[in-house]
Amino acid sequence: MYQTGFILKTEADFDNAIWMASHVELWQRGELVHQGGVAETQTAFWVRIGGVIYFKFSYDFRVSGQCALAEETCKRIQ
Repeated sequence: MYQTGFILKTEADFDNAIWMASHVELWQRGELVHQGGVAETQTAFWVRIGGVIYFKFSYDFRVSGQCALAEETCKRIQ
């Protein structure tokens, strides 16, 4: 599991975040602009979070401290 604040950069980073159902926040110029949600799917150019498509070149995608999995699963992987 990625640490809180980890910036997703590569397709592998996004794949892992999707697989782990990580909660992802959207940042621009060092400021939080959207609370985001669970990373669902991606292409080379965009990522879908909480049903909304965001272009990768427009944001920094940071893993938040929230766990989107069932509580007992979150405890096991931490």
